Amino acid sequence: MRVVSAGLLEPAVALALDEAVVRAEPGSPVLVLWHTRPAVVIGRFQRADWEVDAAACAARSVRVWRRFTGGGAVYLDHGTLCAGIVVPAGHPDAALGVPELYAPFLDGIAAACRALGVEARRDERTVRVDGRKVTGVAAHRGRRATLVHGTLLVEADLEALSACLAGPRGGSLDARPRPAPSRPDTVANVGVGMAAARAAVARAFAGEAAAEEAPSARELELGAELRRGRYADPEWHAGPWHDVTSGEVGAVLGEERPSR
Repeated sequence: MRVVSAGLLEPAVALALDEAVVRAEPGSPVLVLWHTRPAVVIGRFQRADWEVDAAACAARSVRVWRRFTGGGAVYLDHGTLCAGIVVPAGHPDAALGVPELYAPFLDGIAAACRALGVEARRDERTVRVDGRKVTGVAAHRGRRATLVHGTLLVEADLEALSACLAGPRGGSLDARPRPAPSRPDTVANVGVGMAAARAAVARAFAGEAAAEEAPSARELELGAELRRGRYADPEWHAGPWHDVTSGEVGAVLGEERPSR
């Protein structure tokens, strides 16, 4: 397994990288690792103004972004490790249904926690420590490849997480599509340090001889295209609800397009 360890990335760069590794059509499995500055990332089929507290996000300079996979809203920061497994379209794991599709990823995260001395158990959709959620998961199955990715709360700011994700979770549909709901839960940090967590996750998936490397030139090229064409577009982050999204929420969505 190739291990792409990208380090600290801006949110748009990180989200584009996950998608770029899929679009690059890898010939063998790839593990992608990164972390980012404070941000909220919503699932592809979610409505931002139902998921976030815009005032709490603005007070903390937290922007809100939409990823290309499904699932629920997550809060990310320097203490949250983001990991993803990309497998080629013909790989046996790519044929699994949901929630079985999540199992290899969750098994690896749970094994990494245990290797660090943290007693972790998984269920169908998450990893828990003392009954509290430490991992969220989402997936994309495409013609090119399948991605299962998620988070590991290592040393995250749980107070900011709670505040930023305190959205109304409902309201008028305004004749728009019904958004996918998040699954509120109790959460915890594994508290082992980011460097140790990243190394343990790499070993859990790729073995003791795992060698970390930077993204390839092709992945960087595709990522740059995605940032320009998708992740720099506020309407992408608002989704089908862009014309009914309040100005308060709109003000924290993604970032403005760069001036030409």
